[in-house]
Amino acid sequence: MRSYEIYKVKNEYLSFIIGRERLLYDLLREETNHQQPAQEIQYLCDHIEELTIDEAIMDHLGKNFSSVEADEGSYRLTHPMKGSIYISVSPYSVQAYCDGSRMLDLDLFVALSGSHDRYFAVMEGVGEWGWLKPVKHANHLVSEKMISF
Repeated sequence: MRSYEIYKVKNEYLSFIIGRERLLYDLLREETNHQQPAQEIQYLCDHIEELTIDEAIMDHLGKNFSSVEADEGSYRLTHPMKGSIYISVSPYSVQAYCDGSRMLDLDLFVALSGSHDRYFAVMEGVGEWGWLKPVKHANHLVSEKMISF
């Protein structure tokens, strides 16, 4: 089973985070072991809107699964070939547990990144992390810096 913690980075800090993803990963990796979000997490990450996550899961992700169960911020989606995804929402992160094919992970990432492009995922215990969708803001910053030289 693969487990992920997914955070939504605040828009105003994207320019600071881009290129420093390893530092963000180190901070978020430490956060997964605590019940109360650290001040750094509250400062860098947006509060997760449960309605937005519910919409992404039920409207985009749920239509591809044979069984969808939802209960107050928790979801279980089952596909006969791919396996199951268990999702829970907390104030600053989305926890996802994928049991089955890696296609489950991709389905989840596509559904969430469709709502915002600022989601950053940390895979617990493996040392994998990254943006769910390439951040468009990065190209704009590079262009501006190249013009100013």
